Amino acid sequence: MKFAKHRDFDSFLDALLPSEQAICLRIRNLILQNFPTLKETWAYGAPFYKGRKRVCFLYPSSLPYSGVKEGVNFGFNRGNLLSNEHGLLYLGDRKEVAYIAVLAEKDVQEALFLEILHEAVILDNGINTNDYDSNNI
Repeated sequence: MKFAKHRDFDSFLDALLPSEQAICLRIRNLILQNFPTLKETWAYGAPFYKGRKRVCFLYPSSLPYSGVKEGVNFGFNRGNLLSNEHGLLYLGDRKEVAYIAVLAEKDVQEALFLEILHEAVILDNGINTNDYDSNNI
């Protein structure tokens, strides 16, 4: 199977199942509205959100090699370094990339996702998250 060569979010969205579209739109809006410095880039046929390095990505089940039968993986490139305080991140056999399996739009937990994203952005900026009390982030 080949990866699609999407160059924009609209063409990516058009290629997805309706349930995947709703999830991707909701998470993308969450990312872009709260972290406007992250730039949307493309790799492996999916959108990645980059600061200094890749921070996170959206990988729907309909893309090749997704490893899931439904929904969208909301991945974090340096997920192994995140606290995973709420137990939402799944690392599996991977050494770095962790993800949250989102099966339906109703499963998007905005407050928790924003907390994880904030930690990932701090990590990307090179700041040691252990130096911060979670109430100050």
